[in-house]
Amino acid sequence: MRRPDEKHLDQVCEALFDPAEPGAAVGVLAAGGFRYAKGFGLANLAQQIPFTAKSRFRACSISKQFVCLLVRQLEQERLIDLDAHPGRYLDALSSFPPTLTVRHLCQNRSGLLDYWCVAMLTGARAESRFTLQQGEELIQSLREPMFNPGAQYSYSNGNWRILEWIIEAVSGNTLPTLLEARIFAPLGMQDTGWGSDTSLPLADGTTGYWQCGGWQEEITRICWSGDAALVTTLDDLLKWEAALLQPDLRRLPMADRLDQALPHPDGSRGSYAFGINVWREGTRWMHWHGGALRGWRMSQFRFPQDQVAIVVLMNRTENPTPHALRIAREIGIQPTWDDNHAATPANPPKLGGIYRCAALGLVAEIAANSRGITLDLGGEALMLVWTGPATLASTNGFFQLSVTAGGVHLHARHFGWQGEFAALPLRDDRLQLAAARFRHDGLGSTLRFSADGRSLTIEGAAGVSDAYPLRTLAAGVFAYHCNRALDEVPPGRFTLCLSDDLQHLDVSCLIARGLRYRRIG
Repeated sequence: MRRPDEKHLDQVCEALFDPAEPGAAVGVLAAGGFRYAKGFGLANLAQQIPFTAKSRFRACSISKQFVCLLVRQLEQERLIDLDAHPGRYLDALSSFPPTLTVRHLCQNRSGLLDYWCVAMLTGARAESRFTLQQGEELIQSLREPMFNPGAQYSYSNGNWRILEWIIEAVSGNTLPTLLEARIFAPLGMQDTGWGSDTSLPLADGTTGYWQCGGWQEEITRICWSGDAALVTTLDDLLKWEAALLQPDLRRLPMADRLDQALPHPDGSRGSYAFGINVWREGTRWMHWHGGALRGWRMSQFRFPQDQVAIVVLMNRTENPTPHALRIAREIGIQPTWDDNHAATPANPPKLGGIYRCAALGLVAEIAANSRGITLDLGGEALMLVWTGPATLASTNGFFQLSVTAGGVHLHARHFGWQGEFAALPLRDDRLQLAAARFRHDGLGSTLRFSADGRSLTIEGAAGVSDAYPLRTLAAGVFAYHCNRALDEVPPGRFTLCLSDDLQHLDVSCLIARGLRYRRIG
């Protein structure tokens, strides 16, 4: 790597962020004591408040690694056993899957459906009020896992709400009290605190925005806690980054234990540890995570061997990761994604269409276009490159695909699963859903389809949703897109698979799969 140059970083960031728009705070730590922390653009458009390194910020899912550090400290004090069932600490958790452990919760291996995604199936709209009590009730209703705990990785915010309940039960203190005493105060994070209710304005006026015919203020009315309630500043976050790059165990016990990921059942290395993504290339490690709420997005990257940390905070609904990686490249740091060398075959097999793996509850859309071949599992479409006569991989190496006689074999290395996806015949079956209603009793959720079967609305405890246009994917398989939700990043594509007898719909998104609805009326 090159020693960072402050003036050069200024030029890069000034080119990325318009001074008259919602902006960013950018931080870089590097060996030799280099520290860069500056703001660009505006923290508040109406009041023309500039974004600075001291602007308040909703760090959202970065909260998870702070919670995990408390878990590890309480483990060291023998108050928590990582391999114990959560029911050991709270009777209310005893009916969760019997093989579930505290470690599974910390590492997104629980198999529990993500409650923020499922909340959109209870009739919620993006700006609905959603309280801590509603979240607790929904998490308690989602005890049936998508897969056996430990078998795979799947991001689930509810894991950290459960961890919060365990921490408070064994310590006798509230989570904010413990965070202040054990992490914020020892690190001198004086401007950091806990902000559960996202409808309350930040004290310094910093506001989140989204682009909708011009910059519009985002309105959020949700409450969360252990999963995402951290409110901090860039200056304070850099203190946390420095403490993890060079752990001082007297000041912050167990700070060197957050990057220990469980291996996958097939023996391959895991890539999500204690609230942190981890990935290795040779001997170089990269740790990273994001934080997101509509109007607030951030990315952190940490390169322990290089002694470099990069943090980008943005008060706008836009992915900051490309900006963070651009800054990394500017100082000569390469991410540790797999280096997949393109090897396009002379006569590549035909590829494209809709593929389903019933065992995983996933539908894959594969498309070939002028940009190349893309794989879409319901989130962001991934670019694939040919790596052999009948094999492809995503550019970061997380997904590997083999073309088979009946479809594709997909290995998701980051998620720790693999499966056979069968090619499905294309057919528009939406008329089979015309004027139909389907019910999920556990969620109290009803799907109502329009008279022509081309749209649906959802009714449940959170209200009545907007009408979603229904798209046909294949015979008996449909999709609708939830592009704005209570949380950010939104669920994206929900798939609906109709049973052969037309009596059931299996509803899934990438991180909340296999909810079975029955036809009523």
